[in-house]
Amino acid sequence: MVTPERWKRAQQYETGYWDRPEKAEEIANQAPAWYGWRAGRLVEELDATGLKSLSDGSARVVEVGSGPVGVAKYFPARQRVAVDPLDKVYASNPGLASHRNGDVDYREGRGEALPVDTRAFDLAIIENCIDHVQDMDAVMRELKRVLAPGGVLYLTVNCRSPRGYWMHRLLSRLRIDAGHPHTFTPERAEALMRKHGFTVRRTWAMQELEAARRADLASPVRKDRLKARLGVSEFAVALICTTDAGEMNA
Repeated sequence: MVTPERWKRAQQYETGYWDRPEKAEEIANQAPAWYGWRAGRLVEELDATGLKSLSDGSARVVEVGSGPVGVAKYFPARQRVAVDPLDKVYASNPGLASHRNGDVDYREGRGEALPVDTRAFDLAIIENCIDHVQDMDAVMRELKRVLAPGGVLYLTVNCRSPRGYWMHRLLSRLRIDAGHPHTFTPERAEALMRKHGFTVRRTWAMQELEAARRADLASPVRKDRLKARLGVSEFAVALICTTDAGEMNA
């Protein structure tokens, strides 16, 4: 858990990121391809894990840290709720709000206290978000609470190598990376899931570390090249986890 002041700095960083006019234009140009691709990949991965019943349009889905549009907009489901602490920021930006889906129930809220009912969802999605929260353990407890017995958690997070983990922790404490209060390796992500009673059904890298490092080295952005040289290039890792079908979530 990080201090309220540290989390506030992270939220200010995120707000500044999305307030830039070019971001609304970028979303306008890329939202269908980006979010649609992510949703399509999720359908494929659920099917490959033997969880096809979650992608046939009958599931109840909650997305935590959905951002301005969310994967939920493009995921087939009978109920879709998207929660984000910056929801009002997104809703007040016409460029971002124009790409939202009226069939998705967008709500303002933090992962530590989700504004949804207990055991109300079959699938929880949390993409590129867990490293942005204030209290990871509280968020995990909430994800467990809102899932029905036998529910599924799909989580993605940017990870680093073991060496990159410690270097990034130093950079974070020095306030050089304001937007990411927490740092992960794939092993630490799995350990967090198990700590909160989830069974890790599948873990895979969406991009290999070496490919991420090469991309950073070739980037025209000086900050990216510095990340590669410091060993803190990140690569996305995805996990599909399940709850025990027989347990009652608190």
